[in-house]
Amino acid sequence: MKRFILLLFLTALLMGCTRTISVMTYNVGAFCKYKENSIPDVAAAVRAAGADIVSLNELDSCNRRHGTYQLEDFAKAMGGWDFAFASAFPYAGGAYGNGVASRDKIIGRYNIALPKGDGSEPRSAAIVETKDYVFASTHLDHRSEVAATAQAEVINIWFTEHFDGCRKPVLLCGDMNAEPASPVIAALSRCWEILSPTDPTSPCVPHTSDEHAEKGPTTCIDYILHLRSSAPVRVKKAEVVSALEGYPLGVTDFSDHYPVTAVLLIR
Repeated sequence: MKRFILLLFLTALLMGCTRTISVMTYNVGAFCKYKENSIPDVAAAVRAAGADIVSLNELDSCNRRHGTYQLEDFAKAMGGWDFAFASAFPYAGGAYGNGVASRDKIIGRYNIALPKGDGSEPRSAAIVETKDYVFASTHLDHRSEVAATAQAEVINIWFTEHFDGCRKPVLLCGDMNAEPASPVIAALSRCWEILSPTDPTSPCVPHTSDEHAEKGPTTCIDYILHLRSSAPVRVKKAEVVSALEGYPLGVTDFSDHYPVTAVLLIR
């Protein structure tokens, strides 16, 4: 009887030390890919997916294309989520970059400047730390595989220096502009494991378009990754999201990417 009670106690203790988080990565195309302002629609999609934290690529910040701080507007649309923005480069009198919006309180913010090299433009990574995990959003170069690989190496070095052996899970999400068999993903895979499916995520056209049936995504370039040397995670579910139950719009009505989600059990 004593052993049974002890087993129940230990089971309850272990259950109390774990939680489930739902993460998402989504390239939102400055919230203007196919309509003037898709912030309310993307926020509704994130809520429908049940995400706790989301990586957002291609964000404007107070520039002439969009005179508002898009990430802050999105966080407000989510009901007051916390957020962090990493500028990749100055753009049209403001900035352009990546961001993270989180239901969980952010207790640490970090930015990585990624080199342009022979690529199209400098890139960035936005990193946040919460009580239970570390989460990063990045977007690698789309024109030069050499430049994107160099950017991946900078990410590897930075996370090895700052979070190697971290007792929290460390996650990296975003549009890597690289297929699973590419040198870019090979470079990342030295330090990171892929948690998300490698089904095609891009390019997409709106589901209302006549081209939709013929032009589904053909390439996997969006990923959710886990730092191998950080605390372990267990994947309960991961998917490339082509549709959301109970959501009236198509997820490609405002982006040429499918969002990618993962439900993770963490300690």
